[in-house]
Amino acid sequence: MTDATFAAGEQVREYGERATETSKVFGRQAIEAYEQVVKSAVQFEKAAADIAPADWVKTAIGAHASFVQDVNAAYVSAARTLLS
Repeated sequence: MTDATFAAGEQVREYGERATETSKVFGRQAIEAYEQVVKSAVQFEKAAADIAPADWVKTAIGAHASFVQDVNAAYVSAARTLLS
């Protein structure tokens, strides 16, 4: 292996490492944005449950909001684990 070949291989390896880290940063930012959007939607849904005219509607909307919140927490946790 020549010095030029070795240097080229090192440049490719370094580029790959930088690209991987940049992808992880963008992935973390996307997860943060997604988490905030879902959090806002859940807050809206809980507010809608509070003003619903019937108890069964309040219960249904509240249960759905809790379900979405729990599923989102699991999804975000798994995604963060994959990006670490």
